[in-house]
Amino acid sequence: MTIVIGANFGYTVLAATGIAIQCFVTGIGVTAARKKYNVPYPDNGGGRFSDKLSEEDWVAFNNIKRVSDNYAEQVGPVLTMLILAGLFQPKLAATLGVVHMIGRFIYGKAYVSKGPGARIYGAPFMGLSFIGMILTAAYNAAMITVFA
Repeated sequence: MTIVIGANFGYTVLAATGIAIQCFVTGIGVTAARKKYNVPYPDNGGGRFSDKLSEEDWVAFNNIKRVSDNYAEQVGPVLTMLILAGLFQPKLAATLGVVHMIGRFIYGKAYVSKGPGARIYGAPFMGLSFIGMILTAAYNAAMITVFA
């Protein structure tokens, strides 16, 4: 099997672009929260400025910050697996990417509005789509190497 990057790979690129934009937007949310709660850099939610917040504001700021941090922590592996899976099955990979974005959206909204426990509503979409990307990439790579 030879990898041929055809027009359908564009779907994978669109999904990857969407994920990158969504990750960037969560960072913009932190910038807005910094202004709203008066937590300037370099305070990341546990420093001198955030110590001056009420408990309610501290939790609100840190929930927003954590959603962004979690996205930034995972975006590298997700985009890597999305692109690798897309080399073999671009439409499937793109679909998994969109499912991941939906899960991220639900995760972020629930976490910010209801706290860390509510992230469970979006986490399964994120986790299963990521596992799907890994399995798609690994299966197809094995088929062109080990089982060729």
